[in-house]
Amino acid sequence: MKRFNIRQIEAFRAVITLGSMTKAAELLGVSQPAVSRLMADFQDAVGFKLFRRQRGGAEPTEDARRLFQQVEKLFTGLEELNQEVQAIRSVTSGSISIAAMGLYANGMLPDVIARFRQRYPDIAISLDGRSQDRIAEWVGSGRADIGVVTLPIALASVDVRPLITRPALCVFPVDHPFAGRELIKAADLADQPFVSFPRGTPFRFEIDSLFDRAGIERQLLTEATTHEAVCNLVAAGLGVSIVSAFSPHLRRDPALVFRPFLPAIPITIGMIADEACLSVAARAFHQFVLDEVERLDARPKGHTAKHDGKTVPL
Repeated sequence: MKRFNIRQIEAFRAVITLGSMTKAAELLGVSQPAVSRLMADFQDAVGFKLFRRQRGGAEPTEDARRLFQQVEKLFTGLEELNQEVQAIRSVTSGSISIAAMGLYANGMLPDVIARFRQRYPDIAISLDGRSQDRIAEWVGSGRADIGVVTLPIALASVDVRPLITRPALCVFPVDHPFAGRELIKAADLADQPFVSFPRGTPFRFEIDSLFDRAGIERQLLTEATTHEAVCNLVAAGLGVSIVSAFSPHLRRDPALVFRPFLPAIPITIGMIADEACLSVAARAFHQFVLDEVERLDARPKGHTAKHDGKTVPL
């Protein structure tokens, strides 16, 4: 069987729909002999008679009518395809997969996603809380479009965007003697029960190194793997700790008090992605996050405390 082409199918659809080769030629913007030629070639390709000549027009055969039903399905599919292309371009269709450390998945990201959804209500979004190493693996393999992590991160295969840097905070129960202070210094934690992160984690290493250099001993009897768990242990009265300023407990746990800690331990949130391979929807979210960070940096900062003539953010 000879092969037919889309131009022949378009002409066939127009002739069947309009019932006339002359009208079909006008619709397609070609001459009537050109339509006749397309139909002759199409009939030759399919191998069966398509039209019977009638006074006033071309009458389709029963085989042509059956073929027309399939042609209509084809053009309906093409129309739906075109609509989907337009939807993707205008970010009214698509999906985004985000992998984030639990600290950010439970803290800042739900609000960011909610604001994004207000602008793009039809985008499907999945948010997975994962460990830092697993996030890097997921983004590197394409299993997640975007990752939100604590920097630095060793991952050469993707693009890394620093977002926000904030100093860590000291956290303690609301009835702790520290509650009346504006800030907490490392020396204040001498001999205090301290809730730690696990050994081998970068944040634990940084905190321990700070106290070791200062020669300050703490009571290290309790530890937990996440900022959320550390805060819960502190709220239960098991000690004090140093946690990220991005902890979700900052805004929702009345049993805890957070204060600036000196010397400052900066924590930077980063966004990782293979930016060249992002879908239209994922690229829109990626840019939305960057715009949100710029907006946050531009607005007045929150509460501050004074220490030795310096302003320390809370």
